[in-house]
Amino acid sequence: DLEYTMNLDTEMEKKEMVYTINGKTFPETENIIVKEGDNVKVKLVNNSATDDHPMHLHGQFFQVLSKNGKPIEGSPIIKDTINVKPGEEYEIAFKADNPGNWLFHCHDLHHAAAGMVTQVKYEGFKPDFSPDPEANNKPE
Repeated sequence: DLEYTMNLDTEMEKKEMVYTINGKTFPETENIIVKEGDNVKVKLVNNSATDDHPMHLHGQFFQVLSKNGKPIEGSPIIKDTINVKPGEEYEIAFKADNPGNWLFHCHDLHHAAAGMVTQVKYEGFKPDFSPDPEANNKPE
């Protein structure tokens, strides 16, 4: 039902290395907006010269469809994290069957903290909780 491409890369910004998805860093990255029941295909392309990007999707499992344009053969490969090495491209797919707002980020947490984060967001989803403002939980 939906197709997205995530070009993973690095660049210098204010003398600091940032890790980007489609040229943007979180929270400016484009969210993947889904409806419950959608079949979603995502192309992950690592354009970084030297960095692996182990991409991790919260709240969903995905099937690996292809690597570098070649379809996966044999038994299905089902994962929630896939390591995308420099120059590699994977196509993955998942069924949007777990409503919520879910992070999709590089599991090298230094890369995530420096911007390589987006979200899978379900249309119409409203959380049924409010964070405690006194919890002192601050993101990196």
